[in-house]
Amino acid sequence: MKGYVFHGPGRSAWEDTPDPELKEPTDAIVRVDAVTICGTDLH
Repeated sequence: MKGYVFHGPGRSAWEDTPDPELKEPTDAIVRVDAVTICGTDLH
């Protein structure tokens, strides 16, 4: 799947990322519909 990966200030890109896996009986996969980044995260 594609994921938008933040590598640091001014460095982010769409990348291929592994599909999530359930590894423990208590794990869950959650679908995220929207996210945001605080402007201070980009400094």
